[in-house]
This record gives sequence, C-alpha cells and structure tokens, in this order.
Amino acid sequence: MIPQAQARFVTSSGSINPRALAEQLHIPVSELADLVGVSRNTLAAEPLGKKGREALLPLVRLLTHASEIAGSLERAVVWFKYTPIVSMGTKTAMEHVKDGNIAWVHGHLENVYNGVYA
Repeated sequence: MIPQAQARFVTSSGSINPRALAEQLHIPVSELADLVGVSRNTLAAEPLGKKGREALLPLVRLLTHASEIAGSLERAVVWFKYTPIVSMGTKTAMEHVKDGNIAWVHGHLENVYNGVYA
C-alpha cells in the first residue's frame, strides 16, 4: 500500500511521476532534475527509466518521512523548502539535498522523529 503522502506522486503500480512530484514541490521539472542530480530528459522519459527512479526514490522517501513527522505533505514541503536546519548551518533541507547530502537530511529527520534535539 502506498502511504497517503506518496499517493500524490506515486502511481498505484509504484512508478514515480516526476511532474506530479515537481508540482507538489512547486518547482519546474527542470529544477527537480537539478535537485536530484539528473538531466531534465531523464525525468521526461516515458516510462521513467531506472536512472530517474533511482534519483527520485530517496527524495520520495524523505518527503514521506517528513510528512509523517509534520502531519501533512504540505507542511513537509514548507519545511523542506524554507526551514533552515540550524544544526548544519543556515541551509534548508532542499539546499542540502541539492548539495548531495540527502542521507544526512534523512538522518536529521530520524533524530527529530526519535526526539533527539537536532
């Protein structure tokens, strides 16, 4: 079963829809591609290829986890885009992901989820 937050950008067959994900983040697909480190053409492929899926899956997992903590996907997106992660400077989660630090952001969320001061 697909978590409710993912249902907006993951199809019932489990395929990620890059356009729907970009729409949820309020960014163009080209910016989404830049965020996850692939070309826009990779995300434009129909059906989405292995490289596109592998690039988007960590972001989908991150947003799903953030929505569980925040209470909704909308709140998770606001946190992801606009709230600095103070323990790592002044960058937002989105900026850290763009810098290639998605694993660190996910670890930060785990700490928050487990009640660790982060």
